[in-house]
Amino acid sequence: MQVTRQADALRLAASVVSIGTFDGVHRGHRAVLAALRASGRALGLPTVLLTFDPHPRAFLQPQSAPRMISTVDDRIALLAESGAVDHCLVLPFDRALSEASADDFVRGLLLARLGMRRLVVGANFRCGRGRQGDIDYLGQLGKSHGYDVEPVALHATNATGMDVRCSSTEARRLIQCGDVRAAAALLERPHEIHAMVVAKAPARASGAAEIRLPQGICVPPVGHYSGAVRAQAGAPHWRPALVQLGAADGMARVLSDAHFAPMPGSAVSVRFFSSAPA
Repeated sequence: MQVTRQADALRLAASVVSIGTFDGVHRGHRAVLAALRASGRALGLPTVLLTFDPHPRAFLQPQSAPRMISTVDDRIALLAESGAVDHCLVLPFDRALSEASADDFVRGLLLARLGMRRLVVGANFRCGRGRQGDIDYLGQLGKSHGYDVEPVALHATNATGMDVRCSSTEARRLIQCGDVRAAAALLERPHEIHAMVVAKAPARASGAAEIRLPQGICVPPVGHYSGAVRAQAGAPHWRPALVQLGAADGMARVLSDAHFAPMPGSAVSVRFFSSAPA
């Protein structure tokens, strides 16, 4: 997968395009990705996924911007692993983009630069100033501009004991209320964060480390969680761990086995499997 961070740097004669933040790359996103790949193969065209950094609400409504499930780099890695995307175009969401009409967005970028022949998006997709560009609007626009629109239903899941639409919003809600098991069912993998080690374990607590949680990333509430930990440098294996999230803002403690001995300043990855007794 080729990653491009400037629209001007990517020009294609024809392509199949999908658009969205794709935070967490959850089950619904994977349905869109599968449809994107199928359309690319059927039409014999490269696939393009256009995503944004930061999240549009972080620009438009910073006071209510959501905590992200995954960083933009993690999102790119998950998209690459899907095998569905040939080109990932990461655009900064800025004032110019927020003020562009749906028509200008389609004609100026998707058609002029990407040669879009089909747009594959979730059935609730909207784009353009005032969110004017819904599926019906974009479909009508396509009739005069030579592309079609393929809406993909975002599958429901009973991960929470009830049918809910797959969405990043729902995954965030589950994580932030501590139901990391249900969140994993929606994400199709354990929720994972990357953190920085700030203190070594005392000698009597071999296999423990104090970590600083990343800012702006969705984390569970105060409590104890069964999970796994892995040093990001030179440690290919995940080790079982107890993750203790305390009241201190941005800090946590990870307890694992004696082989887990990261140095202060090193990076670790932490996965959450389920709530654990205190």
